[in-house]
Amino acid sequence: MNEKFFALPEEKQQRIINAGYRVFSQNSYKKSPMSEIAGEAGISKSLLFHYFRNKKELYLFLWDNCAKVT
Repeated sequence: MNEKFFALPEEKQQRIINAGYRVFSQNSYKKSPMSEIAGEAGISKSLLFHYFRNKKELYLFLWDNCAKVT
């Protein structure tokens, strides 16, 4: 996990997390592009890749985050 994500303000972290949940819940993993997640979060795709190396890393982060919430 990129430490830069955790250095973001809580509000921006939540926007990225919520965008990831929205896009992954509406599509399958393969049909959930990082560009769509970035657009939902209001950031650029390259910035999203700055925080997460790839889509799998973001997906697994969201999976772990969901498990902690429930």
